[in-house]
Order: sequence, then C-alpha cells, then structure tokens
Amino acid sequence: MVNGTARETTAEHVWGVDDDMLVLHIDDEPQFCELVTSYLERLDDSVTVISEIEPTAGLERLEDNPIDCIVSDFQMPQMDGLELLTAVREEYPNLPFILFTGHGSENIASKAINMGVTTYLKKNGNEVYNQLMNHVQNAVGSRRSERQARITQDRIIELYEQTDGFFTLDDEWTITYWNHQIATRTGRNAEEVLGKRFLEAFPDAEGTELYENYRVAMTESESVEFETFYEPHEYWVKVRVYPVADGLCVHSRDITEEKAREEELQTRNHILKSFASTVSHDLRNPLNIAEGQLQLAQETGDFKHLEAVAQAHNRMNNLIDELLRIARGKDLELEAISLLTVAEDAWSTVSAEGTALVVVDDVECLAQTTQLRRLFENLYWNAVEHGAASEIRVGTIGNEGIFIEDDGVGIPPAERESVLDAGYSTKAENPGYGLHIVEGIAELHDWNVSITSSTDGGARFELTGVEFVET
Repeated sequence: MVNGTARETTAEHVWGVDDDMLVLHIDDEPQFCELVTSYLERLDDSVTVISEIEPTAGLERLEDNPIDCIVSDFQMPQMDGLELLTAVREEYPNLPFILFTGHGSENIASKAINMGVTTYLKKNGNEVYNQLMNHVQNAVGSRRSERQARITQDRIIELYEQTDGFFTLDDEWTITYWNHQIATRTGRNAEEVLGKRFLEAFPDAEGTELYENYRVAMTESESVEFETFYEPHEYWVKVRVYPVADGLCVHSRDITEEKAREEELQTRNHILKSFASTVSHDLRNPLNIAEGQLQLAQETGDFKHLEAVAQAHNRMNNLIDELLRIARGKDLELEAISLLTVAEDAWSTVSAEGTALVVVDDVECLAQTTQLRRLFENLYWNAVEHGAASEIRVGTIGNEGIFIEDDGVGIPPAERESVLDAGYSTKAENPGYGLHIVEGIAELHDWNVSITSSTDGGARFELTGVEFVET
C-alpha cells in the first residue's frame, strides 16, 4: 500500500519544492470543487488536484494515491473537517492539511490548530485562491525539506555505520546513539550503553584525554578535534567532537595505518636528512685507504698497491649504492651472515696499530651485509679513537643478540643516551655521527641498542632482537 507515511519513509527520490504536487480537495459542493481545481492548476502547472465530495471517499483516495496535501471544507455530511483531520492524523501525522471553509470561527480555528492542522483559511473573494496556492506550496515545500533533511541524515548515519565510529550524547551525558563501528572498536554493543551516562558506561574514561576533550566541547560549546591512542584495543583514532543543541556528536576514524605510514616516513626522512653526513663519515676510511695506497704506488712504483685502491673504490661504490637504496625507502634484503666473517671484514678497513680484535663466537644471523659491516666499522673506530682500546671483543649474548665491547676508557652512564645522538662527539675535529649511524642501522633491522660497561671497564654495546639462523 502506498500512503503518506510510506512515501515519507521509503521514497528513493529526494523531493524538491518544484516537483509535481498532488492535492486532494474534499468539499461537499461539486461546483466549488471544480472552481478550486481550475484555480490551483492554472496558478501552478505542477499541481494536480483530485476532488472528492465525501470525506470517506477522500480517506480511500489517501490509500491509493501519493497525496502531498489535503484541502478540506469544515461543514460536510458524514463528518466535519475536524473529524476528518483526526482520522487523517491517525494514519498520516505529517501530511499537510489545510482547513478551507466558509463557515468557520475562531473557536473552530483554535480547535483545528490544537489538533495539528497545517493552516486555516476562510473562503473569501477571488484573492483567496492565490493565498490557498501559497499555503499549499509552503506546506508541501516545508514537508519535503524536512523529509530531505531526514533522508540526508539517515544516509550520513548509514555511511558512519559502514566506515567510522559515531555516537551521540545528550546534554546530561546520556548515550543516545551508538553505531556498529564504535561498538566493534570498544567491544561494547548498543544494548549495553544506550540510555547510560558516559562515565557510567565507561568509568575508566574519567581523566583521560578522550573525556577531557568531550568535557571541553560540552561545557564550552566548541568543536574539538584531536588524535589519541586507545590503549584498551591498541589503535589510533582521529576524533571530531561537535556540540549540538542538545548535546554532542562524536565522530572517530581509525588512523592506525596512517600513523604507521607516518612513522615509517619519519624514519626514512631521518635517514635521508643524515644521508650526507653518514656518506662523508663512512667513506672516510676507504677513501683514506685508497689515497694511502695510491701514494705508495706512486712513490714505490709497485702497482700491487693499486689493487688495494680498486678494493677501496669498490667499497665506496657499494656504500653509496646501499645508502641510496635505503634513503629511497627500499626494504632491506636480509641474508644469513657469519658473525666471524662480517666482524673480520669490517676490521680490515680499520687502521688500528696496537689494537686487537677477538671474535669469541661464530654464528649466523639475519642481516643486510653492507649495513652490518658499517655498524661494526663505526663501533671499532669509536673504540679506537674515543676509547683508546687495546682489545675489541665480539660475541653473542646467548640467544638474545650480539655484543661488541672493548677495554678502553668506557662511556660514563650519564652520557650513554646522548652518545647516540647525531653530532655528539668528545673531539672537536670529529663530526660525531658514528654511533648515531650504529643506532640507525639497528633500527632498520628492528634491533635495540643498549650501552653498558665491559668487564674491563670499557664500553659494551649490546644489540638485541637479532635473529639467529640455526645450522
């Protein structure tokens, strides 16, 4: 059955004021019905008038036609206009109803208004038809605007149901709406929270960033937007809180993936920012070797030294390629690496007369070869240049990770965090990037770096989170 209520709640078309209108006119005088029809359809060609001379027939018309507005006389057989209004309001509470009569009074008008009539108009002269047309247009336009607003609101809420978290609070902090997404995120369904005050439903929220922002929006009637980490379910949300006339609307969007991408971008930007410094720092050793070997070849005429120059150049090319690959955001290519091999290869680039390397364990671990070698090189140079070490030891910490320690002067506890910062150095001529590079390489591998003292009082660096390969 198509009726006013059904059309209002299920219509796919969002009506506008200029759409065609179907008006039902009920009056027991057939000639007057013809007159009203003629005037209204002439004044507005979008209007079609259906006339009935009996109220009961008019009610039947409502069941079979999508009526937009009723225009009714007051004095009629079977039932008067107020009785007809009562019957209409029982089934169609929002349908515009205009009482258009020549036998009315203030008392009738007052009763009609109390019973929900849209407007009251007396038959009086030819100008009244223009007034009637205006009343019809205004009543239908207003109803369609309200319907459109409700449909839009329903669609917005439906969108929130599918994508984002959304709930509403009244001015007493009572939860009045709770959509499916917010229920999923919090683990509390609508039946558990609707009708409860917010802190009654979520007592642990008091004093949190979430609640304080809600309170500001409620008490100061100001919109609030913020990001926060929701610890109970471990995700990030972006929250917008909008004050409305009778409370708050709270919209939240899960931004956990965005935060992860943001953190990754920050890491890459950090690497890119320090790229020039790390290149100049790590190229220092092979460049010095190349210059020294080239000078020996020139002085002695022994071209065997040029082989060392070529090796140094090859080492520099590999370093630059690897650094560029990381700076461009490419993932590390991990492989099984011998701890003994990489430790000794790194040591071959260090000029340290009087300092010995001791590798106490030989295991295989997953790492990027060039980067792990850089890490060892920088720790070796730190032990030699800053620690004055005579021995450097490399080994494993059970199944937890790798250590590199020396017997030098060590690093005071108060400085163990700051030495990993870019630019920190105990020597004015040193740029202070070596240990910062160590930390960056460890982060790329998802390892942790900690600094303590060796048994000889020197510095001990522990890399944990390293994955070993069973052989």
